[in-house]
Amino acid sequence: MAADIIMPKLSDTMTEGKLGAWKKSIGDQVQRGDVIAEVETDKAVMELEAFTSGTLLEQRVKPGELVAVGTVIGIVGAPGESAVPGTAIPEAPAVAAPQAEPVSAPTPAPVPDEAVPQPPRHAPAEAEDLQQKAAPVVRRHARELGIDLDQVTGSGPGGRVLLEDLQRFSGVMLSAEPSVAEPSATLAGEQASPEVPQAEGGVVPLSRMRAAIARTVTEAWRTIPHFFVTVEIQMDEVEEVRRELKESGSPLSINDMIVKGTALALARFPMLNASFVNDRIVSHDEINIGMAVSLPDGLLVPVIRGCQALTLQEIAVQSRRLVERARSGRLSEAEMSGGTFTISNMGMFDVTEFAAVIHPPQAGILAVGSVYDGIVVKDGQPVVARLARMTLSADHRLVDGAYAARFLKELKRILKKPVLMLV
Repeated sequence: MAADIIMPKLSDTMTEGKLGAWKKSIGDQVQRGDVIAEVETDKAVMELEAFTSGTLLEQRVKPGELVAVGTVIGIVGAPGESAVPGTAIPEAPAVAAPQAEPVSAPTPAPVPDEAVPQPPRHAPAEAEDLQQKAAPVVRRHARELGIDLDQVTGSGPGGRVLLEDLQRFSGVMLSAEPSVAEPSATLAGEQASPEVPQAEGGVVPLSRMRAAIARTVTEAWRTIPHFFVTVEIQMDEVEEVRRELKESGSPLSINDMIVKGTALALARFPMLNASFVNDRIVSHDEINIGMAVSLPDGLLVPVIRGCQALTLQEIAVQSRRLVERARSGRLSEAEMSGGTFTISNMGMFDVTEFAAVIHPPQAGILAVGSVYDGIVVKDGQPVVARLARMTLSADHRLVDGAYAARFLKELKRILKKPVLMLV
C-alpha cells in the first residue's frame, strides 16, 4: 500500500518547514533509510529519510515551498499505485511569507494538540510513533520532566498518551497551554511597534533562525529571574595539560576541559542541573551540557549527553563532531534537545567577560571569556598568570547567590588542578 511522506516535526518549536530539495526523482527506487529530501527548519537544514521502501510516485511540494508540519509532501509505493483516498492528511497549502510581516517562523513553545495535523493512519510505523504517541504539548512536558513516554500508559485512542496520563505518572499538574502564551499576548497589547525613524536605510527581514532566537531569549528574559556571579580562574595548569595531551596525540580544546570540569562541578551542585517547571523543581539524573556554536546568521546549541559518565577524550570527540554538524546545518532534533545546562564560550573573540541568557527550562548558563595574562600573588610576590573570567547566570527560583558561588568555587578548584578530570 502506498505510504505518505509527511513534513515531520524536527524541533520543539517547529510548526512548519521549507522543502529545501528533493534528493530522489519521481520513479526512483527508494530504500528504507535513504535520504529523499532536505528540509529547512528555523534551526538547520536536515535530511529527511524514507520510512519505507518502494518507488517515489509523487512530489506534492516543490523546493522552496513552506508547508505546515504533517502536510503530505510526497508518496512512496509500488509503480502505478496511488494513495488510498481518505487515508492521507489533506494537503496543506504552501505558506507564503505575509507582505506586512516578513517573518513566518514558529512560536516559542509548541502549539496545542489540535493545531498540529496528525500523521496519516497508513503512514510508516516510525512516523506514527513520532507524532501519534503523544501530542506536542505532552512531549514537551515529558521532556521537561525527564520522563520517557514509553514508560507511561496511555488512555487515549490506540494507547496515545494524554496530558492527564502524564500528570498521573509524574504527580505534577500540567497546563495544555504554552507557558508563555499569556505574557506574549499581554506584551503585544501593551507595547505597540515603535515608529520607524524617517531616515535613509531599509527594513531587514529576520531570518527564520534569527526569529526563533529572538522569541527564545525574550521568553527567557521575561520569565526567568536571572542573577549573575563572576569568578576569575587561573588556567596555567589547564593550558599545560592541554599541551601535553596534544603532544601525545590526544588533541583537546580548552572548552573540552571546561565542559568536563563543569560536569564534575554540577554533579556536586545538582540544583544547577535541574529545571523549574510549573512551580516545581524537576531534577535530572543525567548532565547534558549544551554548547553555543556561532553561525553566520545566529547560533545553535548542540548537546553532549551524559557528561557525568564521559571521559575527557570522549567529550572532545563528541564536541568536535557536534560542532562540525552544527556548522554544516546537519544537526538532528535529538542532538539539539534535552540539555540541562549550557556553556557559551567567547574566548576566541578576545572577550574578557560577559553574561549570557539562560536557555529555558535550564537553571543556568556559564559564560566563558578569553584566557589572558594577569597578575596574581604567589608566596607574597606578584607573578604573571594565565587567567579567565567565567560568569554564571542562574535562575533565582532554584538557587541563591551562595549556592552559585560555591558551584563556581568548585569549578575553580577543578580547573586549577585539571588532573582531577583524568581520574
